[in-house]
Amino acid sequence: MDIRKGDRKMSLAIPRYNIRDTKKYYSELNNMALKGIEVITYNSNNQGEEVSHIKTTHLDKLLDNLSFSPLIEKDEELSINTVALNEIDLYGEGETVETAIEDLITSIIEYLTVYVDKIDMFSRVESEAKQVYVLKLLRCNGNREKIRKAIGF
Repeated sequence: MDIRKGDRKMSLAIPRYNIRDTKKYYSELNNMALKGIEVITYNSNNQGEEVSHIKTTHLDKLLDNLSFSPLIEKDEELSINTVALNEIDLYGEGETVETAIEDLITSIIEYLTVYVDKIDMFSRVESEAKQVYVLKLLRCNGNREKIRKAIGF
């Protein structure tokens, strides 16, 4: 289906370009993304490999709706609090909930450092859901306060 706009036709389909054409028309495709149209780049040799170019503020809104569900538990016998994020399989421990949260944030930063260093491996073995949660945390740029807010504290 096409939309007529003056003498030009605009398709309702998401625009798709191979890598070669994306490089060739990058400025135009970037302008489309900045105006709110998603543009997909695909690998001609492997149709399953696609990348979306979307406006950053749109991605921000989408990731804002992705929330963590932290679990807080206290081991009365050991007097240890545990704060766990099952979405990314990490936890922190401490004598208080606050120290457990701080330990969790430290664990997140350490994990993200390894994740970035070993991205080829992680991109193959981690679920897409976990990768999206990690992306949300990576966008915090290692800032402890931003991570705290992103994980719901």
